[in-house]
Parts: sequence; structure tokens; C-alpha cells
Amino acid sequence: MNGAVICADIGTSSLKTALVDTSGAVLFYVRIRFNGTGGAERWYEAFTSAAAQAKTAARDGGCRVLGICVSGNGPTLAACTGETLLWNETPAETGATLSGDTANRSLFIPRLTLFHSTYPAAWERSPYIFSGPEYLIWRLTGEPLTILPESRYREAYWTEESLAAARLEAEKLPPFVPPAHRAGFLSAQAARQTGLPSDVPVFCGAPDFIVALIGTDTLRAGTVCDRAGSSEGINLCIAPHPASVWTPRQLAPVRILPAVIPDLYNASVLIPDSGIRFSALKKETAPDASYENFVAELIARPKRYAAAYAFLTETAAEVANGVSLLFKLARDAGCPVPSRIRTTGGQAKNGAWLQFKADALGIPIEVTACPDAELIGDAVLACTGLNIFADIQEGAAALVRPNRIFEPHGAAAL
Repeated sequence: MNGAVICADIGTSSLKTALVDTSGAVLFYVRIRFNGTGGAERWYEAFTSAAAQAKTAARDGGCRVLGICVSGNGPTLAACTGETLLWNETPAETGATLSGDTANRSLFIPRLTLFHSTYPAAWERSPYIFSGPEYLIWRLTGEPLTILPESRYREAYWTEESLAAARLEAEKLPPFVPPAHRAGFLSAQAARQTGLPSDVPVFCGAPDFIVALIGTDTLRAGTVCDRAGSSEGINLCIAPHPASVWTPRQLAPVRILPAVIPDLYNASVLIPDSGIRFSALKKETAPDASYENFVAELIARPKRYAAAYAFLTETAAEVANGVSLLFKLARDAGCPVPSRIRTTGGQAKNGAWLQFKADALGIPIEVTACPDAELIGDAVLACTGLNIFADIQEGAAALVRPNRIFEPHGAAAL
């Protein structure tokens, strides 16, 4: 009997779940939108429903569920009692303040401080405060933990010193574990609600942008991924540290974070709202059209839709500028210069837009077989945890499947 893993990624407004076999094929996919705000209890309800459907698909396909892996956006926070502070929420007049070096280095300390001020009673009575994936893992297994993408992320999360400086109790925060760690097995309740056996192991995913890079195999120096949804981030895997190559002024437009692979780094250029602006433009110009037909219509009749067409060209130019900057960084660092870009996210499902981008960049854009790369990243981590692969890089090389390449019309521009 063939084996597959159930992969779940918690988004802001929905939960995406897939059943992925050990060759990387997606056997089942469902997206469940949350009713109202996507709080912690809704994550669990959505997952148990999706997992039950995935279990049925596995049975019908003669496939055995080998494990579960969970990822999600961050730093969303949730208490054991269900109170949730989404990553993009900033409740007014909470009185939460944090300044200085701790606030600059940590992604989580400011959010933890805000959670404490917003939900003081929940903070006091909850044994633990989790990020999104860890809350769902805890609900499934009863095991409290915090996923640390790589050891160099400690300061971006918290240290004992940073928690003490912020006057936050360290015991509220579960211990760190790495991605692909086996958290435990399904509790009796979770097994009953999903219909899965209680001996199904649950593995740790990672924050969504990390699993997206795993799910596009952006794990070797000189590889690049355009993660394009509501916002957009162009990500270059690089070594050595860019600060050893460029001055702080040169690096000002670039965000540098450790990669999930030791000794590698992720250099990214962000376009904060390209997808949001794109959606607003379509709603105003052609609300009933599909996104792909909308772009095709603008390209076919640029004079008729002059303002909307100008938006396409301006956005593509923003992407091209970001890619050009990262390619120059790669050259200066002595890294291989990418020969193509892999893309993921909602914008990766729009072929007309990808062709327009490829033409603007002058290099091929590649879409993987599963455009929701977070789910393939989860599959890589689960299969690594199951010892099907020796490490994450081997797993990504095996499971990430190129599907379609958009070749540019014209000479290379970068």
C-alpha cells in the first residue's frame, strides 16, 4: 500500500490541506475558509474536517496516511483557551509598548507584549502561549512546543534575556524544537474526530514563508523564489552573509534572515501590497472576470484599459527591479546567478500574469505542480521526520515537481 502525508497550512482567512504522497503528487486538496475571524478554535475545526476528507481520499486511493505536518503564518499567537491575536492585528489602545534593541531584533516579543496587554486574563490562566501551527499541534497531540526554523532564529524569537527585559514569563513559552520534529501522536479525541488511527504521528512544519521556500526547493545558494499572494517577496538563497559583501546602505532595501539550512541566508525584497492592489483594480475594472481573463484582456486592449494596463507594467517593473537587485547581490557574492525564478502563491495561478512578468524580467518563470508550495514544504518535512529522506534538501529535491515554465518573449533583461 502506498503512503501519503496530510499537510495543513494555517492562513489568515482559511486553512489549506493536501494529501501528498511520497513522490510529491497531490492526491487531495481542500481549502476551508474560516467563518469570521480565523481564531484558534476555527483552525482546529477546519483541520479535523479537512483531515477526515483526506482520510477518505486516502482510503479510496488505496493509500495509507503516514503522518501529519502543520505550518502557518506568524507571529500569530494563541492561548490554550483559544484567545487569538493574528499576525496582522493591532488592537487599539492596549497600552502595550516596547522599544529599544529587543523590539528591533525580535519578531515575537512585541507581539507577546501586545497579547499580554490585549488578553491579560487569558495570559494568566493559560499554561502556554503558542504561535499558530504550534497551537494546532498541541490540540492534536497534547504536546506543547515552539518551532524554531533554525538555531540562528533565536533572537528573532526570544531569549531568556529578551523575555526578562520585556517582563514576560519564560515558562509561558514552550521549548524550541526544529522543523520535521515528531511532536507526538494523535490524541484519542483528535483520532475520533478525524477518523484517523491514534498511532498517526504529527510532525512540526515551520512558519509559512519557510515552508514555501522548502516547497519551491529554494534551498541552495543561487536559487530564487517569488512568493506572490496578497503581498510579494522575492527571495534569494545566498552565501556568504550579504553584510560581508555589501554596505549597510546597499542592503537597505533587502531583508536578510537565516535560511532553514545552516550557513545559508535568505535575502529578500518585499512588495507589500501588490496582490491587494491587483485585487482592488480587478474589482473596480472587471469584477466578474477571472484573474487570468482580466490580465489577458488588459494585454489585448492596453489603450482601452490604459490605467489598469499601466498598473501591470508598473508592478512588473517593481518585481524586475527587485530581481535585478538580488541578482547583482548574487554576482557580487560569487553565488551562481539564477537562470530562472520559481513562483508560488495566489498570483502563481494566473498564467497570463506570469507570462507578462516573464517578458518584463527577461528570464523564465517556473510554476511547480502544487502552486501552494507551503503544502509541499510540509510534505518534505513530514517525510524527513519519517526518515524517508536524510534531510530537508534531499526531500525538497525529490518532492518539488516543476510543472510549467513561462519563457520570456525577447532577450534576457537581467
